[in-house]
Amino acid sequence: METIRIAHFYYDLMNLYGEHGNILALTHHLEEHKIHVITHYYSVDDEVDFSKYDFLYIGSGNKEAFELAREDILKHKKEWKKAYQNNTFILATGNAIDLFGKCFHTLEDEEKETLGLLSYESWETDFRIVGEQNYTSSFLSEEVIGFQNRSSVLKFVKEPHLFEVKEGTGYVPKAIDEGIHQKNFYGTYLLGPLLIRNPYFTEYLIQEFLKSKNISYHEYRDNAEIKAYQEYKKNLLHE
Repeated sequence: METIRIAHFYYDLMNLYGEHGNILALTHHLEEHKIHVITHYYSVDDEVDFSKYDFLYIGSGNKEAFELAREDILKHKKEWKKAYQNNTFILATGNAIDLFGKCFHTLEDEEKETLGLLSYESWETDFRIVGEQNYTSSFLSEEVIGFQNRSSVLKFVKEPHLFEVKEGTGYVPKAIDEGIHQKNFYGTYLLGPLLIRNPYFTEYLIQEFLKSKNISYHEYRDNAEIKAYQEYKKNLLHE
């Protein structure tokens, strides 16, 4: 039996909207492929052997939690860069996406260091972007849905986008693109948790992940997840 190892970073800080659900969704879908999943949870000051992991994940947190995570993650900057360059799968949801660009600009005009894996810069805003989101993508026939509650935007994005905005907000207000997909990095401001709410996107992500590990993929769709997705679209997006 194949074994996949997942590292969930700052599970106690960056879990504002139940982002642990993304780990549950990953585990469920991988286990349906007869894969043994081991998940380890890391927080501030923990030592991490990045070479052990196939999939790295960080969710969303409030302003104080984000700052604690930002300060701590810099201790592992070389390891994150190596993982990214080696095509380790990385998923960042909510304001965790702000940790991976060149820097983070605060309202006090401070430029704070982030991991610098990607080209964009993040800017704290004096307004909040809150609401339901409805996106499309080039790789899915079904829409991607979710929620945003953030006070930051991305600027100077050079990497390919992940989604196109149908209803809602992109990198900045009125932008038509949202999210980042570069190498095996997937980042989006969507909350939810993303993978629980979007079984078709989860299926795509699992397929791409297994392909990268040379593990055979078979189509798997959970009927309960599909029904919940359809009901969410109907009730909250007024279909």
